Amino acid sequence: MKMFFGRQIETKQLIASLSSGRNVILSGKYGMGRTSLVRHVGRIMQGKWKFLFADFSKTPDQVCRELESQLKREIIYKKKAEPVRYKSRRRRLAAASKEPIPHVLVLDNIAKLTAQKLALIRYWVMEGSFLFVAVTETLIDEGEFLALRLALLPADVMQIRRMQMKDSMEMIRACAERFKLSWTDQQLRAAALVTRGYPLGIVDLISGSGRTAGSHRRVAAPEETSDE
Repeated sequence: MKMFFGRQIETKQLIASLSSGRNVILSGKYGMGRTSLVRHVGRIMQGKWKFLFADFSKTPDQVCRELESQLKREIIYKKKAEPVRYKSRRRRLAAASKEPIPHVLVLDNIAKLTAQKLALIRYWVMEGSFLFVAVTETLIDEGEFLALRLALLPADVMQIRRMQMKDSMEMIRACAERFKLSWTDQQLRAAALVTRGYPLGIVDLISGSGRTAGSHRRVAAPEETSDE
């Protein structure tokens, strides 16, 4: 289920940072919707920036190959050339990323920052190849986080927190309608209180109830709670 709700402030902050030429580091708990936020901004800014997504839990060579597949029309290798080496890949990616519109490289799933990965980031920063959005996991070491921030300077750090109640309610209502769940307003509010603005928790709760409904059993809505 791919849905996006709220995050108006975070959306404006991310666009403002990138528009001013600053890189961005998104931190926060898994399931807070950090990557979804970036994809949302990518849709808004379509035509002005091109967003590329790389799983940075992979090796640098795998990252380059993944990006090549996204830029395959912009990277041309000579026929009958020898196998392309890693350093050649990163150089060609740097050159291809500069045309025709600015490219935003999203480094997703950063939990461990090896020397080789840090060197790749520094190389692309030095080449002026990309604007960067780095999505860090809570497991990242404090020293590695500092090294990442220094490599990406100038960089803004955005902490993605839980959704506001009104945004949680909007998301829960839309998800419930998608799964054809006949929940009352009290039950929708109860779901918002239970999930406490955690997007992944909302998806898990609603999709679980939807599967129950699909099997023709009684849907278990959240227990109605008092505000007292």
